Amino acid sequence: MKSPAESPAPAVVRNNEYDPFAGIYNRHWGRDYRAEALPVIERLLLARLKTGAAVLDVCCGTGQFTEMVRGLGFETAGLDASGQMINFARQNAPEIRFTVADARDFQLDRKFHAAYSVFESLNHIRDTEALLTVFKCVRKHLKPRAPFLFDLNREAAFRLYWNTVDALVTEEDVCILRMDYDDETRLGNCAMTTFRKDRVWKRDDFTIQQVCHEETAVQAALGKAGFKDVTLYDARDAGMRGDAGYARTFFLAIA
Repeated sequence: MKSPAESPAPAVVRNNEYDPFAGIYNRHWGRDYRAEALPVIERLLLARLKTGAAVLDVCCGTGQFTEMVRGLGFETAGLDASGQMINFARQNAPEIRFTVADARDFQLDRKFHAAYSVFESLNHIRDTEALLTVFKCVRKHLKPRAPFLFDLNREAAFRLYWNTVDALVTEEDVCILRMDYDDETRLGNCAMTTFRKDRVWKRDDFTIQQVCHEETAVQAALGKAGFKDVTLYDARDAGMRGDAGYARTFFLAIA
């Protein structure tokens, strides 16, 4: 009989909270962010690489950003925990290999020259220990001295953007967002109600969450995972001038 120390770690339950959001996300979300973020990714990450280098998009969503990076002359691959998001990614970028996998537990059987995770995707990771598992998993897929770049929203962004009600309305889609941020738990909840017109209107209700991670804890987790030379960049200083750049930090770490 195995002792507790020898028992295998519990399997990671894949986070599929974005599955019901995938369709409307694919049709309407992220266009402004992608336009503002791509020059930052080029400057901070891609400028370090040779044309044709292999780059991994961690939490790639519906793949539009992955395809933009491929269009700059890089070999890209993407992974996301949402199977529905990956279905759209494969339609949006059929030449890219996409994998359904949780960022905390994936195995691609290859190493990359760089990796990135954008659109505050890692704010969806629920605590520092889980972030550490992400960083360890990313690092083992990187070649020596390969850079890893990701962004996180800071508390000021949560207080401004996650204590409000918003809505998107088109001829075929309606999305109502009711957001709240708890200063004590550092947890943001976004309750969504969507309607999609397909002969008749179909309603869905679901919730997505983000966590405001403390920057010092993030840096410590990167160090524990074996990353070195961690540098922080304020998004506005890095060139993001729109709303998406407010209270957002880019972390650049070297494997």
